[in-house]
Amino acid sequence: MIVFDSIFKSFGQNRVLDGVSITVNTGEITFIIGKSGAGKSVLVKHLVGLVRQDSGRIFFEGKDITDYQEQDFYDLRLQCAMVFQHSTLFDSMSLLENVALPIRKHRGLSRTDSLDAAREKLRLVHLEHLSDRYPAEVGDGLRKRVAIARALALSPKYLVFDEPTTGLDPVNAVRVDRLIRELKDETGVTSIVVSHDLRSIFGIADRIVMLYQGKVLKDGSPEQFRETHDPIVAQFVGGHAEGPMEL
Repeated sequence: MIVFDSIFKSFGQNRVLDGVSITVNTGEITFIIGKSGAGKSVLVKHLVGLVRQDSGRIFFEGKDITDYQEQDFYDLRLQCAMVFQHSTLFDSMSLLENVALPIRKHRGLSRTDSLDAAREKLRLVHLEHLSDRYPAEVGDGLRKRVAIARALALSPKYLVFDEPTTGLDPVNAVRVDRLIRELKDETGVTSIVVSHDLRSIFGIADRIVMLYQGKVLKDGSPEQFRETHDPIVAQFVGGHAEGPMEL
């Protein structure tokens, strides 16, 4: 379980998070949604120490990590891997070598053993047949799946996805969505997904949390979001430009 307890964060005069409290339940796919600039990515980056809150507390599996220093986050990041919006693969390495790199570095395995372990992670994302290709030889959708395989390299308990389908065509976006669901069903990994992609949100989410003006506006199931009477939530999930939400 991950708990964000009354998180406040400002950048200069701009208050991005205004007392946000969220509990992420183990084994669920939790989507954090909201308009651009709502603080979705800022919130999840607190979890792995990339951003530090102004006040509030964060608990990771019962441990208070609020006051962790940079070195304290090393072990946590092995359990909670982040998949960024851009795949950031090494162009000079094959897809297999990109996935093997963290395995060899953190587990101290031989090159042969680390490559064998990396093949298994590529199998999970259905790309073992392309292991010898280089990032420049495959499209954005495949690079995203390799980035997910690399995040899985050390068998984390949690995956954090920051806008995983942004920039992908509809077909590859659906494939990434299905993969997130498959990974949960096959490995039991808990996923936090930052997104404003309505198809993804209602396609694979177990739970949805909507941020608005720095606060949690609604927290519930996809069905509760579809049936909402809140005009701001309804505007967002309906994809309408007209309504009370400030765009």
